[in-house]
Amino acid sequence: SGRGLPAALAGWQFSRRPGRGTGPVLLLVLAVAMGMLAIGQGASWDHSQTDQADFRSGAPVRVLATEPGMDQVARYAQVPGVRDAAPGYRLQVPLAGNRTATVLALDTAHLQDDLLLRDDLTDSTPRQVVAAVTPKATEPVNLRLPTTAAGVRFGLRATNLDGAGSRGPDETTSVSATLQDRYGLTYRLLVGSLPLDGRVHQLGLDLGPAAGPLSVTGLDFDTDVRIGRGARHRIALESITAVEHGDHARKLDLEGTRWSTSMGERGAPPASGKSDPTPPKLDKKRAGMKRAGNTVAVVYGTGFVPPEFASGGAPPTVNVSLGLVRPEAGDVTAVATDRYLASSGTRTGQRVDVDLGIATVRVRIVDSVRALPTTGPEAGATTTGSGSGSAPGSGSGSGGAKDGGALLLDLRALNRALADGGTDPVAPNEWWLSTLPGGDAKAAAALRARPDTAPLQVVVRAEIGEQLRDDPLGAGPQSALAAAALAAALLAAVGFAVNTAGSLRERGAEFAILGALGTSRRRLARLVAAEQGILVALALLVGVGLGTFLTRAVVPLTVLTGDATRPVPDVLVRLPLHQVALLVAGVAVTPVLITAGLALRRPPRAATTLRIQGGE
Repeated sequence: SGRGLPAALAGWQFSRRPGRGTGPVLLLVLAVAMGMLAIGQGASWDHSQTDQADFRSGAPVRVLATEPGMDQVARYAQVPGVRDAAPGYRLQVPLAGNRTATVLALDTAHLQDDLLLRDDLTDSTPRQVVAAVTPKATEPVNLRLPTTAAGVRFGLRATNLDGAGSRGPDETTSVSATLQDRYGLTYRLLVGSLPLDGRVHQLGLDLGPAAGPLSVTGLDFDTDVRIGRGARHRIALESITAVEHGDHARKLDLEGTRWSTSMGERGAPPASGKSDPTPPKLDKKRAGMKRAGNTVAVVYGTGFVPPEFASGGAPPTVNVSLGLVRPEAGDVTAVATDRYLASSGTRTGQRVDVDLGIATVRVRIVDSVRALPTTGPEAGATTTGSGSGSAPGSGSGSGGAKDGGALLLDLRALNRALADGGTDPVAPNEWWLSTLPGGDAKAAAALRARPDTAPLQVVVRAEIGEQLRDDPLGAGPQSALAAAALAAALLAAVGFAVNTAGSLRERGAEFAILGALGTSRRRLARLVAAEQGILVALALLVGVGLGTFLTRAVVPLTVLTGDATRPVPDVLVRLPLHQVALLVAGVAVTPVLITAGLALRRPPRAATTLRIQGGE
C-alpha cells in the first residue's frame, strides 16, 4: 500500500546523511534554551523582588518609631484602608562574641498577615509559626468598660485610722488608675487626690480616644511620708461606674473579683525598723466583703521620716497598688532564627534569658525559622533599634558579621511577664497594619498626612517592591537575555529555512524519480514533513531540557540585590509553564511553516530532472 514509505524513506535519509540537519537543530536548541533562560530570569527576578519586599516590610503597611499614648494607639485601627492593627516592640539585645540580636514582640492576636513569611523559611507553616508564640488562653477581664464609655468614676473612701488630721490638716493621697486596651497595652492615668476624711468621694477620669473596650486592672495610691510620725490608712474601693455619652452611667459589678496588693517606695530614707511602712493587707471584715461583696478595702502603714534624716527637698512617697488577681501566666514562648540558635549556642526546646535592658525575661524557644522578616542586615533600612536599650528608629540593625539573629515573641505575653516581675510593661514602638484590598496607598497617604508622622516612618510593601523593580542591576540582565533569545530565534528561523531549501533542491532528482515511480505529491509532502518534523521535535525536546538546566543553574547566580549580594530570602527559580509553551510554539512555528510551504510545492518534472542529471 505504501503507507509506511514516508517514514521508511525518512529513516533511510537520516542514516545516509546523519549530519545534514545538525546546524538547524543546534540553532533551534539554542533558541529554545535562551528563550527559557530569559523567561526564567524574568519570572524569578520579579518574584524575588516581591519576596524581598515582603521580607523587608513584614506587613502591607508598617509604621516605625511611633509615640506611646492611649490616644495614639486608638488611631491606627481607624486609618482609612486598614483592616486591623497590631502593636510591636523591637529592641537590639547583646549576645556573646560582641554580637547583637533583634527581639521582635508583636501582638500576634491581631497579626493578620503572618509576617508575610515565605513558606520555605520554616519547616511548618507561617500560621503555625505565629501560633507558636501566641498565648494559649486569654486573661479573663472582670471589669470591662462598655465600648461607648467616655469616662469612668471611682467611688473611694480613705480613712486615717489613727484619727483624722493626726499628721496634719488636708491630708490626701494621689490616686491613679491602670487601664488595659484590647491590645493588652496598659496605661497608668492620674485620677485625682483623695482626702483622708472617711467620706466617699467620686473621682472621675475622662477617657478620650482609646482602643476599646478598656478594662480596669488596678489602682495606685501615692501618699507622702511625713516627718516624725506615720499613720495607718484604710482605703476602700466601693464602686466603679462607667460614664457613657449623654451622662448615662453603668455601674460595674465588683462581686467575685479577686485583688492583690503590693507596696513600693520612692525617695525613702534608710531603713530604721520602726519608721518603715507597714505592708498593705486586704481588710475584708471592715470593708464588709462577706456581706455585700462589692467593696474592696486595703489597710497599710505609711511609715515616717526620722527627724535626723529630714531634708528640705520633696518628701518621699509610699505607693500602694491594688490590682486584680490574674491567672498564673505560662511560659513566654519564642521562635528563633537559625542564626540566633547558632550565635547563642541554644537549640529548640531550651529556655534562655533575654536581657531587655529594663529586665531579664526567661523565654522558651519552641520553633525556629531560617530568617525572620524585618530583621537582620538583609531587611535594609526598614528595621529599628541600633543597640541594647537604644531608641527605636536610630539605626538599621546590626551588620552582617555582628548580627546574632532574631527572636519572635508575643507582646502581650512579654508585658505580662514584665508586670509579674515588677517591671513596667514596654510600650509599642512600631505598628503593623493589615489593609483591605487596594487599601495600601490609602492607608499610607492618611498616615503621612498626620502631623506626628514623618513620611519615612511609613513602610509600604508595594512601594518597596516598586523600588526594587526599578533597580538597573536587575533590569539589565533581563533585557540582555531577552535580546539574545530573540536573536537566537531569528537565526534559527533563517538557518532552518536555508537548510531545508538547500536540502530539497539537492534531492530534486530523488523526488523526481519517486514521482516517476508513482509516488503521489501527498506522500512526498509527508516524507518532507516526517524528516523535518523529527528534526524540529528533537531540537525542541533537547532545547527544553537544556533550558531547564541552564535556568536552574544560572538564575540563582544572576538575581542579585542592588548591592550585588544574594537576596534574602533566596531566589526561587520559576519557569511559568504557559510562557514556556508559548515559547516552544513560537520557535516551532517558523520551521513548520517553511516545511509546509516547501513540501507542498510542485516537484520538478521527472524528464527534465533526468536530462539535467544526464547532461542533455
